[in-house]
Amino acid sequence: MEGDDQSSIDNYETYVSAIYDELAPRYEKVYIKLSQYYRHLYGELYGIFKYYFDGVKIQSKVLDLGSGTGIWTMLLKRRGYHVVSLDISRASLTKCIKSRRCSDPTQGDAIKLPFKDRSFDAVVAYGSVFNHIVNSENAFKEVARVLDYDGYLIFDADNLVCVDMAYEALLGGISMRAFLKGLFDGKGHVGYWYGHNNEVVPFRFFTLKELTDILGNNGFKVVDIRGIHVLSNVIPSRLHQWSTNKIKRLASLFYVFDRTLGTHVPFKYLATTFLIIGRKAS
Repeated sequence: MEGDDQSSIDNYETYVSAIYDELAPRYEKVYIKLSQYYRHLYGELYGIFKYYFDGVKIQSKVLDLGSGTGIWTMLLKRRGYHVVSLDISRASLTKCIKSRRCSDPTQGDAIKLPFKDRSFDAVVAYGSVFNHIVNSENAFKEVARVLDYDGYLIFDADNLVCVDMAYEALLGGISMRAFLKGLFDGKGHVGYWYGHNNEVVPFRFFTLKELTDILGNNGFKVVDIRGIHVLSNVIPSRLHQWSTNKIKRLASLFYVFDRTLGTHVPFKYLATTFLIIGRKAS
């Protein structure tokens, strides 16, 4: 990951849409089949997904925000939910439709959702969706608007203040000043993320304080916070994401400890990725 201290990036929606249009045909191969790092991440996300959606804690209508090619849409549909799949990338939605995952696809931007107030019982935003939205405060506000009272928001977000970001700061991947600012005052920053083939994507780097403040300001109670890649983030993500067999074996060992550490304070607060469950106040 890389970033700088820009406070705003013009036309970021165009950049993000273009990048994911280009990634759509190979997204699942690159980020699931070829990467143990992302398989582990998605496995942890799936655990919480099953708990909420198999446990019938959520009623009927779900928004898959940043649905991409429809992995989570498909799993929700199999469980009998009415799912609306929203993504900024037309190519991703086209693949979702062709694969028969999406029955109600909508191209749009999370900062201006094309839905009526209180339209959904739950919103799922998996895949660092809010990190990809520079004006993320507006996106959270929109999610709160379209979510019904007592509805759940389930999402993951990358953490600025963790060991992996310290590596990135030392290597010049992100601004050292921005990292230290996040460490001491809890404020994130806007910069750039560099993907598998050095795709340059505008990126919002969050701190946990920033996320919980935004949720509270939009009427959400935080139900749970879990950490993903806690001990395993001692392996720099530059190596971990596209790793050799030796690193894969070491990471697999660390994952065993991650599953426990990710549920306990203070360890989970140092994770590379937060998995957060919020509930809209009634």
